[in-house]
Amino acid sequence: MSSRSPRPIGFALCVVAMVVLSAPTLLFPADSPTEPRLVFAALGGIALAIAILLVRKEPAAPRPGDRQDEGVNENREPREPPGG
Repeated sequence: MSSRSPRPIGFALCVVAMVVLSAPTLLFPADSPTEPRLVFAALGGIALAIAILLVRKEPAAPRPGDRQDEGVNENREPREPPGG
């Protein structure tokens, strides 16, 4: 059984952070006060930092070409170069 999360929570939180960070630009007029924009920036920054930590904490998916039964020190004959 894999410990990989079936739901991409880190990615979802990245999307939420993007929406929070872009909300002041999309919703507030250009001459609006700065304080609400700073609150959105702080909350979006915190959400993005948590999302990055969640994504980094998730285990990597195994590559499809990996074989567990091959030894590292397996002796193989080198292939001949083409035309040689």
